Amino acid sequence: MRVDSCIYNGYGVVPYYDSLIGKLIVHGENRREAISRMNRSLNELVVDGIDTTKDLHKKIISSKSFKKYDFSINWLEGFLKK
Repeated sequence: MRVDSCIYNGYGVVPYYDSLIGKLIVHGENRREAISRMNRSLNELVVDGIDTTKDLHKKIISSKSFKKYDFSINWLEGFLKK
């Protein structure tokens, strides 16, 4: 697991911040292991003071179609409508 970011403890995010303040990267021996590691990392991730897409990513990686690698370029749009 790796976090790439320019923020640090006590950093003040300005009101017009870039929405990509950090990214969480995981890998595994296979897709199932990588998804499991991402789920654990998201569960342990703490970001206070700003809205994040953490819950959305947890829902995405928990979906059956994502786990089965059954999605296309339009998949997210349909997923968000549900």
